[in-house]
Amino acid sequence: MTQKILYFSSFLFTVILVLFLNGNIQLLQNPIPPFGKFLNPFGGIWTSNTKNEKVDLTLDMYGLKEKVEIVYDDRRVAHIFASNIEDALFAQGYAEAQNRLFQMEFLALAAAGELSSVMGARTLEIDKEKRRRGMKFAAENATKGWEQFKDFNAAYRYVDGVNAYIKSLKPSDYPIEFKLFDIKPQEWSALKCALVFKQMSLTLAGRNSDIKNTNLLQALGTDDFKMLYPEKQSVENPIIPLEKPYSLDTLYGQKQDSGAFYNKKILNVYYEKKEKGIGSNSWAVGGSKTSSGRPIFCNDPHLSLGLPSIWFELHIHTPEFNAYGVSFPGMPGIMIGFNDYIAWGETNVGHDVEDLFHIQWTNKERTKYMLDGKETEVDFRIEEIKVKGGKTLIDTVKYTYWGPVYHTSEDGQHDLAMRWLCHDVPHVDEYNVFINAMKCKNYNDYLQATEGYIAPAQNFGFASVQGDIALRVNGRLPAKYDQDGRFVENGNNTKNNWQGWIPRKQNPQIINPKRGFISSANQVSADKSYPYYYTGRFERYRNRSVNDKLTAMTSVNVDDMKKMQQDAFSHKAADYLNHIRSLNLGSDFNGDEKKWFDIITNWDNHYSVAQEGPVMFDLFYKKLADNTWDEIEALRTEMNVEYPDDWRLLELIINDPKNKYFDYTGTKNIENARDIIIKSFKESFADMEKRKKEGKGTNWGSYKPLHIYHLTRVPAFSSMDISAPGCPDAINATGNSFGPSWRMVVSMEDQIKAYGVYPGGQSGNPTSKYYKNMIESWVKGEYYVLNKSTDKEAIRTKSTQSITLNPKK
Repeated sequence: MTQKILYFSSFLFTVILVLFLNGNIQLLQNPIPPFGKFLNPFGGIWTSNTKNEKVDLTLDMYGLKEKVEIVYDDRRVAHIFASNIEDALFAQGYAEAQNRLFQMEFLALAAAGELSSVMGARTLEIDKEKRRRGMKFAAENATKGWEQFKDFNAAYRYVDGVNAYIKSLKPSDYPIEFKLFDIKPQEWSALKCALVFKQMSLTLAGRNSDIKNTNLLQALGTDDFKMLYPEKQSVENPIIPLEKPYSLDTLYGQKQDSGAFYNKKILNVYYEKKEKGIGSNSWAVGGSKTSSGRPIFCNDPHLSLGLPSIWFELHIHTPEFNAYGVSFPGMPGIMIGFNDYIAWGETNVGHDVEDLFHIQWTNKERTKYMLDGKETEVDFRIEEIKVKGGKTLIDTVKYTYWGPVYHTSEDGQHDLAMRWLCHDVPHVDEYNVFINAMKCKNYNDYLQATEGYIAPAQNFGFASVQGDIALRVNGRLPAKYDQDGRFVENGNNTKNNWQGWIPRKQNPQIINPKRGFISSANQVSADKSYPYYYTGRFERYRNRSVNDKLTAMTSVNVDDMKKMQQDAFSHKAADYLNHIRSLNLGSDFNGDEKKWFDIITNWDNHYSVAQEGPVMFDLFYKKLADNTWDEIEALRTEMNVEYPDDWRLLELIINDPKNKYFDYTGTKNIENARDIIIKSFKESFADMEKRKKEGKGTNWGSYKPLHIYHLTRVPAFSSMDISAPGCPDAINATGNSFGPSWRMVVSMEDQIKAYGVYPGGQSGNPTSKYYKNMIESWVKGEYYVLNKSTDKEAIRTKSTQSITLNPKK
C-alpha cells in the first residue's frame, strides 16, 4: 500500500512538473515562461544558436525581380547588392528580420498596446496608456496616407522581405525570446511599419507641458509664473542663426481668442513622466574651416539605449545609388548616413505638437460634450487587451473632435482630450522619405526628397562633396501665435484648434552660413524675430559647447570631430561653480566639509568616470533645487507641476539673491540665495560621507553607471553597470540608460571617408558574438571604418556570411 502511494505521488508530481514547465499551470499573476519548451533539446534554447549567422545560403524567393546578394562583413554589417531599388528593399527587410525579428515584433506590440499578450499583467498599464493615447489609431491613419501614393507598392517590397524570412523559419529556428515567451512570429505588414515609426514619434514628439503650466499659473499667479517660467531663454543660440531678418510675405494661422484657455487647476490626473536626455547632436563644418578644404558631417542621436540596439547598420548598392548608414528596424531606407555625394542626419526639433483640451460633458455618462454650441456625440473605440495567463480586458476609449480622451478624472471635471499631430492622416509621401534620401546627389535633390516628412519634426542636417552644408527644421508644424499650446485649452470651440500650417519654405533653414558651420543640439529653432510662436523643450548647454568649439576651430580634421563627440564638459556646472567661487564660501565649511568643497570648486567641469567632482555637483544641485523650490514641491500632493529650469535658478541666484523663493519654509529664519547654497552644500557633503561609510563609490563611473537594458528587461540579456563618461548637459550626453545611440563622422572628400560606432551589435541574438561586441569600443571613444565599397569581392575578403536570394518563378 505504501509503495502504491509513493508511486502515485511520484507520478502526480511528475505530471504537475511537466504541466508547470510547459506553462500550463500559473502560480502568480504574471505567467511563468514554459521552461519545459524553453529547455527542450530539440526545439528550445539549445537550437537558438548562431548557425544562421555562419552558413552561406542560396535561396529562391517569390517577389524578386533579379538576384540579390547580402554579404555580412566581420562586424555583421549587411552589404546589399541589388539590381533595382525594389529588390534592395526586399533584401533590407530580409536582413533586418534575420537579425532583429523579435525587436521588430516587440516594438510593434509595444506601440499597439499589445505587450500583455506576451508579457502578462505586468505590462497592462503600459498597454492601457498606449490605447488611450491612440497609438494604433495613429498607425492606421499613417498607413491610409501611405497607400495613396504610387511609390508605396515598390517600397512595400521591404514588408515582403520581412515575411519571406519569417516563412522560412521552423519553430526550432525562432529567436530565443520567442521561445522564452512561448510565442510565434506573426506576419509583418505596413501597419507594423507604421507602429514602429509611431513608437519613435512618441519618444521624440509625445510630450507637452500643458497641465503643468496651467496648474502653475493658477497656483502661483501671473506675476510669479512669468518670473519663474519665462517663455524665452536669455541666451538662446538658435539652430538657425539670423543672417538676415525674416521677411515672410504671408503668415498663416490666426491668434487665439483670450477665452481659449482653461483657467482652473487640473487636479490629480494621470500624467507621463518623461526623462531628460532625449536629444541629439549634429553639425557640419564647411571646407573653409577644415584641413582638407571639404566639409565634415557629424551626427550622434541621443536616445534610450537598448539591446538589441536601436539601429541596424547596412550598406545598399544598386545601379542607381550606393548608400551606407543606419536604419530603424521595421522601417525601410537609411535614416542617418551617406552615399557617394552627400551625407545626412537628424536631431529632434522639440516643438510641442501635442495639445490638451478640456472636455465639457453634457451628460453624466460622459458620452456627449459641448462643441461650437452644440451637443456632440463621442465615438467609441473598443479596445480588447489580451493578457497572457489572464482574462482579456475590454477598455473603451472615447474619441472626440480633438482626438482620444486621454486624461480622465473620477468626476469628469478634469477630463482632457489630446490633439496630437502624429494622429493625422499624412497627405504627402512620408513612407518613402528615407528611401528617396539615399538617391540624392545634391542639396536640391535632398530638399525635394525630404519634403514629404511630417513628424516627429527633425532638424535635417546635410553636407555634400560639392562643398555645401545646410540645415532645415523639417516637418509639419502648426502655425501658432502667442501662448497657443502652452496651457490647457477649452475644448468646446473648434476655433481653439490649430488654424493653419507653416509652409515648408517658411520653416527655419539655412545653407552655407557665414560662420562656416551648421549645428543643432536640440536648442531653439530660431531667434525671437521668427514670426511664428512655438513652445517645447529646448537645450541650454550642449549647444553652447558645440558652437563655442566650432567657432574657435580651424583646420579641422576627422580626429578633431571624433574627439569633440566624446567631450564631457558641462557648461551648466561651469556656470554654477564660477558664481559660487565668487561668493568666497570657504570659511563656511570645516573638516570633511572643507575637503569636499575644495574638490568641487577645483573640479574641471568634465564628467570623467574617475572624478568625484561630478558626483558632488550632482548631489549639490539636487539639494539646491529641492531647497529653493520647496513651495512648488508642496503643490505636487494634489497636482502635476515642475521646477523652473536650472538656468533660471542660476539667474535668480545672481540677479535676485533675496527673492522670496530662497526663503526655506521649514525654518523660522528668512534665508537668501547664499544661505540656501550653504545649506545645500552641507547636505550634499553629508551624503558623500554616507556613501563612503556604506562602501558606495564616490566617483562618477560608480555613482551613475550606464545600463543598456534588453527590451524585456531580462538581466542576462542586458549590459549593466557600464562606467561611462558624460552627462545630459555635455556633448557626450549619457545618463542612466540613454546616450549617443550612433556616432558618425563623414569627411566629404572625392573618395568619402566615414567612421561610426554604436553601443551594441548587429545581431539580436543574445548568444551571438555580434550582440554587444561594439559596446566597449563605444565607451572608449573608438570608431570603425564604414565601408561602402562597390567592390563586392573586396568585401567578401572579410565576409562572415553570404546570402544569395534568387527570384522564384
